[in-house]
Amino acid sequence: MQILGHPAVAAFFREQRNHSSGSSRVAVFDCDGTVIKGDIGEAMFYRQIERFLFQRSPAEVWPDHPANALLDSLYRRLARMTETERPASAEFGLFADLLVSWYVDQIAAGQVNKACTDIVRLLAGFTIDEVRGIARDTFADETSAPLATRQLGSRSPARGIRFLREGRELAEELLRRGFEVWGVSGSNRWSVEPVFASLGIPPSRILGIDLHVQDGVLTTDEVEPIPIREGKIAALRRHTVAAPLLVASDSKNDIPLFLYSEGLRVRINSRNRDTADFFRSPGVDRDSRWVLVENPEIIDAL
Repeated sequence: MQILGHPAVAAFFREQRNHSSGSSRVAVFDCDGTVIKGDIGEAMFYRQIERFLFQRSPAEVWPDHPANALLDSLYRRLARMTETERPASAEFGLFADLLVSWYVDQIAAGQVNKACTDIVRLLAGFTIDEVRGIARDTFADETSAPLATRQLGSRSPARGIRFLREGRELAEELLRRGFEVWGVSGSNRWSVEPVFASLGIPPSRILGIDLHVQDGVLTTDEVEPIPIREGKIAALRRHTVAAPLLVASDSKNDIPLFLYSEGLRVRINSRNRDTADFFRSPGVDRDSRWVLVENPEIIDAL
């Protein structure tokens, strides 16, 4: 069944016909796993490693990395190599391993906020325009690349991003009907801007992990609140966004955001997670406000 033909979604839009044009109607969308299949923030992190796009040594940015001295030594040796020499060197494989493993291991340990913020801190030293350029290049490359894996040291993370029909069509229909649609992501905000821009959502309505700027360049200091779990609600409130009438996401991490919705809660199960566990684990009642999309359709960029 197409998402716009789902009984609860159709009923929701019928109810909205009588809405006063003078008041705002807000809908909130997660990005990774909801609008797209894949993780655009991770993809940008991997591109940064592959292209050796750093203004500062990762060892300076990550002083708590367990192999900090080795990481710094590898970075400085690699920085002296040419673009041709670097990818083929043994040092590059070890350097990539140290970066990717630090991120992956923190995620596995449940340190999601820190892991996601750490990879954004690696953008320190760039201007916002430069980072947006990396983000645009990442989006263009990932949406055209085959769905496969890439090799980074001993790791083989995913490669390729595709849109999910249900998330995309729902966001576009909400925009068509005059909703104020916000994108709220635990990825860096610049990485998700091109994703939402393709739907017609401007950067001013995109919230993601952000860094403070000093003397025209990004610092290693993150902007609070971090938009992960309850932090997504705090980020929306910080921008004085009204409580949403619809929330769409794929993740159990977004249960607080789902429950913040005053109307529909659209769960797009793009990662094939157990639906019963999704409700059972946090003790959430599955009532009529929930719309469950199992096996969403993957489509190419439009």
